[in-house]
Amino acid sequence: MTQTCSQVTTVLTGPEALSTLARAVHQAQAEDRFARVVVITDHHDVARSVRHWLGGKGLINVTVQTGGHLADELARPTTPALPRLLESQAVRHVAEAEADRLGLDPAGRHRFYRSLITAFREMAERADSPDDAAAGEPDDMNLLAERLYVEYRKGINERGYHLPSELPHMAAEAVSDHWIRGHEPAVIYYLPRRLSIGDTQLAKVLLERGKCQVVAGFAGDENADGPVRELLDILGSQGVEEASSVSEAADPLCQRAESGALTIVAVPDPEEEVHTIVRSIAASEVPFHRIAVIHRQDNPYASLLRQELGFAHIPYSGVTHRSLGDTQTGLLLQGLVDLAVELNGPQGAIDRERLIGWITSTPVRWPREQGEGESSPRSITVPATAWANLARSARANGTVQNWKSR
Repeated sequence: MTQTCSQVTTVLTGPEALSTLARAVHQAQAEDRFARVVVITDHHDVARSVRHWLGGKGLINVTVQTGGHLADELARPTTPALPRLLESQAVRHVAEAEADRLGLDPAGRHRFYRSLITAFREMAERADSPDDAAAGEPDDMNLLAERLYVEYRKGINERGYHLPSELPHMAAEAVSDHWIRGHEPAVIYYLPRRLSIGDTQLAKVLLERGKCQVVAGFAGDENADGPVRELLDILGSQGVEEASSVSEAADPLCQRAESGALTIVAVPDPEEEVHTIVRSIAASEVPFHRIAVIHRQDNPYASLLRQELGFAHIPYSGVTHRSLGDTQTGLLLQGLVDLAVELNGPQGAIDRERLIGWITSTPVRWPREQGEGESSPRSITVPATAWANLARSARANGTVQNWKSR
């Protein structure tokens, strides 16, 4: 069952939702079959499956992505997004003095900087969250991180960049003030549940310009459908009636639950979800290697599962939680990039302690001359400790000429 009002369509989640999406794409391309259409989903996994489904229907020039990519594209005429390399450098710039005060060793500094990058991203997302904004209460965060975040954000803006959480606001302004009417792509929000303040502002601007459709999905459950109803109210779609009857095709999960093949448990938050899963695993007679825990997104489930399974002494295997930057290869590449940036900077200087921290945090190999009887030259591991002591005793620091003279 589908209810339609203006540019907002409500549908029961399931196969009918995909059919409704296809009709919305056809409607957006009614005058030009090759007109570009952008479908926005809440998650990358959803975008991947929707992209494959639409591709099988023969639809042309349809892009399926998350809202962040759309905001970046629409805001590009007025402001650039923050590159990851600049993000890392900006965090190090504001936190380096604090790391010195805390007396952190090179490995500790790396963990400190990485944790601040994660904390700053979470702060930016929370600042643009409609729930936090409505509460009007300050975030319960570490005061040090809050102070450094203010300096970090100021430095980023002074360089002419903006954080990802700011891009939807910038995109809404760019569409209103700079985009020629009719030149923006047609946008379809597919089964949105929650939008940030900036994404909501952007969706409103696109709706006002007649270049946006919303396919809202309802599950037929009062609690589960609450966020969708709130979102439609915010977008000014109070006149839309929600789909009310749950068909067998639209709700296969309920059908399987009634047959006893599936158990559905409703809990208030992700922490309790993970606690329920771990308790069921511990009480189950099924061998651990025949149990799979599947979650749709890493944050926050991946870290919660690792923590709770560890507390329960339940062995598990899966994708490592370490990023490339946490590996020896990643540390080597990051240090090499930082060294190149320093050498190409206005002063062309090499910071001694930073160089020592790099060569001691990951194995660095150095080529040596090819010996007699060897088919190819070999490399040797850099004696990091000896080099560090030598550099400090010689007081080598600063420009390349200083290093050579020492």
